[in-house]
Amino acid sequence: MVNSMAIGYIASIVAIVGFGSNYVPVKKYPVGNGIAFAYFLSVGMFCCAFVAMGGSLWCCANLLVIPTIKLLGLGLAVLLYSSIGIVAGFIVGKAGLFGLKEAAAAHDWMNYLGLAGIILSVIFFFFIKPNLEEEKKADTKGNYHGSYDDFSNISDEEINSPLIVNTQTQIKNYEVSIYDRIPNRLKTVSGVVFALVIGILLGVNMIPMQLWKQRNPDANPLDYTFSQFSGIFLANTFVFILYTIIKRPPQIYPQTILPSFCSGVVLGVANIGLMISTENLGYTVGYPISCSGPMIVSSLWSIFYFREITGLRNFIILFVSFSILIGGIVLMALSSV
Repeated sequence: MVNSMAIGYIASIVAIVGFGSNYVPVKKYPVGNGIAFAYFLSVGMFCCAFVAMGGSLWCCANLLVIPTIKLLGLGLAVLLYSSIGIVAGFIVGKAGLFGLKEAAAAHDWMNYLGLAGIILSVIFFFFIKPNLEEEKKADTKGNYHGSYDDFSNISDEEINSPLIVNTQTQIKNYEVSIYDRIPNRLKTVSGVVFALVIGILLGVNMIPMQLWKQRNPDANPLDYTFSQFSGIFLANTFVFILYTIIKRPPQIYPQTILPSFCSGVVLGVANIGLMISTENLGYTVGYPISCSGPMIVSSLWSIFYFREITGLRNFIILFVSFSILIGGIVLMALSSV
């Protein structure tokens, strides 16, 4: 029992660092509408794997991640959809929804109090105002140079070609993402709605694995990784092919392919940690811990690397939020002892 719990907590740490850092490799590269990024990310995840349903749910959630980050910033976006996912996963496990066995903790009051602490910490996060202006300028600048590098050797005679003019016009149009066209007064609302959908999908995406484990109690949770990542890869492949049929030419940035792949590898390792943690600690302990920790990690990235969260007011709010959140995580962990 002790060994099983130790493995569960170690896996939670892996999941926390991975989920909090997986979008860092691609953060400073142009991602456009995020569809090509999601595809190459899924390739990276698939390389970590060597009942597709869970992967498909995760894929649908991931397709909304880039829009949400563009609208709310990395730190706030991850905070919001992670918290919603925690609540959704907790309710599913505690109530035994969708055929799952009801999950009981050794100390239920700690379990509920820990969840309340996590939810309370999220309320404080809503008062943080991320600085996205510099990121937007840098992204626009990066997109601009990336788009026109391919035309640097075009001669004056060729520049008037209808094909070249049309292509340049298309590329120029791609500089403004569809998410940038959302009115400012609706951007936060849109980001919150996207985060709500992401959180719910993430909260239920481990259900197929848990149902499989109930039918195969002696099976290793790692046996499910190939199925989970296959679902992510195949669902993203379907979306990517459909996108290339509808949008000609598709919005793909070659310089973003490798960072997207690296994001996928990090995310694949994090998902493996989540699977092991959920299996060893349960849906009401392992899942909330593994999904709440990334809030802290992503916020630290936003503060020290991307400089999205600045100002004394934001830091004070963040400190209070972190204190409550860490308290909630500790209570969650102790509830199973």
